[in-house]
Parts: sequence; C-alpha cells; structure tokens
Amino acid sequence: MSPDPDGSFGVLFVCTGNICRSPTAEALARRELERHPGVPIQVSSAGSHALEGNPAASRSMLAAATRGASLERHFARELTRRRVRAADLILCMAAEHRPFVLSYDRAAAGRTFLLATFARVAGQWDWLASSPAGLVALAGEHATEQDGDDIDDPLGQSPDAYAACAERLDGLVTPVVAALVKTMPVGTAGAT
Repeated sequence: MSPDPDGSFGVLFVCTGNICRSPTAEALARRELERHPGVPIQVSSAGSHALEGNPAASRSMLAAATRGASLERHFARELTRRRVRAADLILCMAAEHRPFVLSYDRAAAGRTFLLATFARVAGQWDWLASSPAGLVALAGEHATEQDGDDIDDPLGQSPDAYAACAERLDGLVTPVVAALVKTMPVGTAGAT
C-alpha cells in the first residue's frame, strides 16, 4: 500500500459494531498524536457489522473520557473496501475481524494485525524501521499471535468491563503510536 497523496500514513482500527473497542482505540490514538503536532499519521475506525451513524456506547464514552480521549463526536462507520484499501495499517481488536478485512482486499493480509500482536512487535522492532511502512513490513515478518491477544468486547457488560477494556487499549495504542511516530522519516514532523 502506498502512502496517501498527502504523504500521510493511515491506521484503521477494526472491531464489530464500531461503538466500543475500535472507536476507543481511535480516540486514544488521536490523544497520543496531539503530543506530536504535524506528524502525518491519520487514524480512523470501522466495524465489520457496524450500523452507520450509531453513536459510541455511553459506557465507552465514559471509559475513554477518564483516559483523556473523547468519543463525543464519534458515529459508527461500516468496514468497506474503500476503507480497507486506503489504510496502510489495519489493527483488528480480535481474530474474528480479520476475515472481514480480507474479504474486501486479500492484499491487505500483510498490513492487517491484531492490535495486541502489532503492539508487541512494534515495541521490539521499531528501532530497525526507517518508516511506518517499514515497521509494518517488519511486523509482517515477525508477528506471532499469542493466546490472549484478542480484546474482549465489553458491550452489554458492567462499567468495570468498559474501563478495563479502555485501560488495555490505552496500554496497546500508546506504544503503537509512539513506535509509528518514532519511525517517521526525519523532516515529516513539521509537515501539514
């Protein structure tokens, strides 16, 4: 996948309904990117079974807000071929989401990972990558999923389940964004 014409690197978070996990991951990534103004990384999210326009789950909004991330303006987006093809990196919340991504674009296999798997690899290999695309390629070579890499869906559960989910997402998204920013070519940090 080539970068967008504006030179930005696109990350797509994917879950089921796009009202809990993936929008929380997107909001946390936006929070982290605010610490790196001008870095050309774009983040978005979508759901394999999303109902376009649904607001984020209220408990997800609260859990994200306690971590400094906002879901107030989030509306669910459906996973589409266009969204898959436009993404340079696709981070799924659970293994069940990958087949939906690949049904839109088989070529996305090399840039589609479970968030937890990619976070582990990014932390180990970011020093070797000279670009976000290089980090994705290294992840493609070295990523191995482990038991527990799926992020459980808190939908319909207690507020504690949403808080635990947001905490886990924060612990994964923060190092992923840091690794992607670190691998940005010198001189892009000030790009608009």
